[in-house]
Amino acid sequence: MSVNGIFERLARLVLRRPWWVIAAWLVIVAALSVAVPPLMKLASDRNQELLPSNSAVMAATRDMTAAFHEPGIQNIALVVLTDERGLSKADEDVYRTLVDRLHRDDHDVVMVQDFISQPPMREVLASKDNQAWFIPVGIRGELGSPESSDAYKRVVSIVDNAVAGSSLTVHMTGLTATVAEREQLGLRDLRVIETATIGMVLVILFVVYRSIVTILVPLATITLSQAAATQGVAALATWGLPISQQTVVFMSAMMIGAGVDYAVFLISRYHEYLRQGLDSDEAVARALTAIGKVIAASAATVAVTFLGMSFTTLKVFSTTGPALAVTIAIAFLSSITLLPAILTLVGRRGWAKPRKELTSRFWHRSGINIVRHPVRHLVGSLVVLIALAAGVGWLHTSYDARTALPASAASNVGMAAIERHYPASVTAPQYLFIQSPNDLRTTKGLADLEQMAQRVAQLPDIAVVRGVTRPTGAPLEQATLSFQAGEIGDKLAEATNKINGSVDQRQALVGGAGKLADSLATVRTQLTKTMGVMETLNKTMSSLKDQLENSQEFQDAQRELATVRDSGELPNTPPRSGSQNFQDMVAMADALLEQRKSNPGCDSDPDCTQQRDQLQRLSDGLHKMQPSLDAAAKALRSLGGSGGGSGSGGAGGAGGMKQNMASLQEGANALAEGSRKIAEGLRTLDDQTKQLGEGLSHASAFLLAMKLHASEPGAAGFYISPEILDNDKFKDLARVFMSPDGHSARYLVESKLNPYDTKAMDQVKAILAAAQGAQANTSLADAKIAMSGMTPYYAELRDYFNKDLRYIVLMTVIVVFLILVLLLRAVVAPMYLVGTVILSCLSSLGIGVIVLQIFGGQSMAASTPGMAFIVLVAVGADYNMLLISRIRDESPHGIRSGVIRTVRSTGSVITSAGMIFAAPMFAMLFSSIGSMVQGGFIIGVGLLIDTLIVRTVTVPALAVLVGKYNWWPSGLLRKRVATP
Repeated sequence: MSVNGIFERLARLVLRRPWWVIAAWLVIVAALSVAVPPLMKLASDRNQELLPSNSAVMAATRDMTAAFHEPGIQNIALVVLTDERGLSKADEDVYRTLVDRLHRDDHDVVMVQDFISQPPMREVLASKDNQAWFIPVGIRGELGSPESSDAYKRVVSIVDNAVAGSSLTVHMTGLTATVAEREQLGLRDLRVIETATIGMVLVILFVVYRSIVTILVPLATITLSQAAATQGVAALATWGLPISQQTVVFMSAMMIGAGVDYAVFLISRYHEYLRQGLDSDEAVARALTAIGKVIAASAATVAVTFLGMSFTTLKVFSTTGPALAVTIAIAFLSSITLLPAILTLVGRRGWAKPRKELTSRFWHRSGINIVRHPVRHLVGSLVVLIALAAGVGWLHTSYDARTALPASAASNVGMAAIERHYPASVTAPQYLFIQSPNDLRTTKGLADLEQMAQRVAQLPDIAVVRGVTRPTGAPLEQATLSFQAGEIGDKLAEATNKINGSVDQRQALVGGAGKLADSLATVRTQLTKTMGVMETLNKTMSSLKDQLENSQEFQDAQRELATVRDSGELPNTPPRSGSQNFQDMVAMADALLEQRKSNPGCDSDPDCTQQRDQLQRLSDGLHKMQPSLDAAAKALRSLGGSGGGSGSGGAGGAGGMKQNMASLQEGANALAEGSRKIAEGLRTLDDQTKQLGEGLSHASAFLLAMKLHASEPGAAGFYISPEILDNDKFKDLARVFMSPDGHSARYLVESKLNPYDTKAMDQVKAILAAAQGAQANTSLADAKIAMSGMTPYYAELRDYFNKDLRYIVLMTVIVVFLILVLLLRAVVAPMYLVGTVILSCLSSLGIGVIVLQIFGGQSMAASTPGMAFIVLVAVGADYNMLLISRIRDESPHGIRSGVIRTVRSTGSVITSAGMIFAAPMFAMLFSSIGSMVQGGFIIGVGLLIDTLIVRTVTVPALAVLVGKYNWWPSGLLRKRVATP
């Protein structure tokens, strides 16, 4: 059975049971509404994260979160507190209260960074102008998830309550706040867009049909099919179909646009048959039979194109495409079942009769002019299209999620407050993340990390690189070889100078020790000689003692002295020893002798005379001994001893002197020998010191030279000793930039570029390339290196966008071309039709750049060009199929007459259909989301360009110029078969 046969049988079935068809749709919609939750609720419960979870930056962020035990780093809201008059002590009290409440909320808050619990963070979190503070707050749940959305709302309530009544102004910003606010605005905008769409479509339909009933026919169809599509997609979503809030908005626009277009196609052909005199039922049947294949081909083109988006990577495409494909499929089903059923009922009552055509003469003349001057019309239209398409050259896409919201959005106001008081890098940090199977807390590991950081820091437009080896952005001065070498060199140089400066003193010491040893040797020799004399003297004294003690005179003198003492003539003094005893004896003898001599009666007394003679002999003998004793005493005194001491105790005194002299000699010998050893040691020490001085001089020169050369850019010049690694301050520093297990490290890379600009995104690749280039032949050779942060996030998002866009463009062109080939059974016409669709798309994108970007000052959302291309190419295929299939049907006698009749009959249809489809797109201009506004404007303008220029001028002119080759090869084959 042919395609026309299928639609003819379907038409007959609908004509027989129109109420059953309508009832079936009502039952389906009612059942889905009862059994399935609302689509918007399901969409709001889905994760809105743009990047896939397995992307490099998302994986790096998860790994860094796990390595550093920092939950919430992927989902951070920024609480901004400002006071333009300056922050006061009272403001800080409010700050403390807020921080305390956030810390105590362990249900919704997983992380808080503040300068109360972390005083060093004041340098980062407090603005330099003392007018702002911000608090990064980690929100529970994944970014964009329902859990995150609910937690964020409760955190906002905590912040508002804590700050209420103070002089502080509070703002909530950051990507988490942007996503949450976009969700809220999306719900509000949906109602506005739907209302605006219905209003514009009603106006257009009224202008076209000028009949209330005829207007209500497509509206009733759209209402039921919209409900069916919404709940149908919701049912599929419960089974895993990906959706998002953006999906719901586009579904509404696509259903109204495509549904009304299909209705216009069918009703327009129905009116044609009524004008030809057919009754309503027959007109419905023929209209559905004739236009059904066009609607089917058009719906298939759009649906397959949208379905192909499910194979894209980004959720902005993959969550939109499949749902839109279901929407188009339901719109197609309703247009071939529900719409004919309603049209049958109202047509039988004469409520859908056509009004007088107002534009047919205009389109007839347009057709004639195009056929007469195809080249002029073709060139003119191409000039306009190419001129508009030239605007694409100024296209600048933005991946900044903030631009999706108006400047008045709360999150954007908060971000503006931050930008007034902080550098851009504070709110959009990016990290170079290194994971290694080895412990990086080693001297070599840290040196290799520093060399990697140094390479990154040398890239253009890099402001500073901070990390464990360079916390301030410059390498740790104490860890550089140049600093350490310089310190050692300075100390060694100082030691060398001191050693070299003490040469005279050391030489004097050596000379003095030698002289001391020589002097002591001389003393020892003299003492040896003196000992000989003393031995002789000792012997003499001993002999003298013996002679004195053994002499009769001495003994008699002693007896005489004793007798005299006994007689009481001399005092009885205690005995004395040594030289004093001898002197006393001489004195007593002289005194007694003088007493006897002075006694006049002594001569007459024989005893007295005898005593006087004895005393005289004693005195003479003692006086003879006196010189010898004096000489001995003098010799002893010359040796440092007293005469009395040396000679004390008679023979005992002499023995003591001998013993003392022997001890003196032994001490002198020991002193001389020790001094000699000292002199020899000092000589050795001097030689060694000279050698050490020479070595230290060489070491000092070497290290000072290293200090000079190790700081050159090409040298590593970095060394952290094991002692530094064990230092508590270093460990505190390492906690920020190195994981507890030492296998992961991160560097904060601050750029001079706008973190959301494409140049900054290009810089991310340069950073990764520089870091990976530093891995070879180091301890980091087997390490995994990645980037994390806002700019890397958008850089990877751009890569995914470009990849998906290339796929979408190629897939869309192929699908549209193949369906046109199947519909027309030709190749030539589909080729230029696809070309005109692409040119129309570029023209609309170009005028979008001129209006929105150049004059409007907006950056084009990255998702807009891809989405606009899909819609314009797919929807443009609708009008292509309607136009080219009608040209083929109207050209049995020649292409020129066929073009005239086709332009006359389809001009108003295509124009009105295009305007109706453009209406919901222009309704998006009422949205608060920038990407929706841009997409709506570009698609709406593109549809107008497509209907007013491409389908009414460019394609008819091309068809005339190509002529019979439009239908190659099928047309030529049929002609050959028909020829006998």
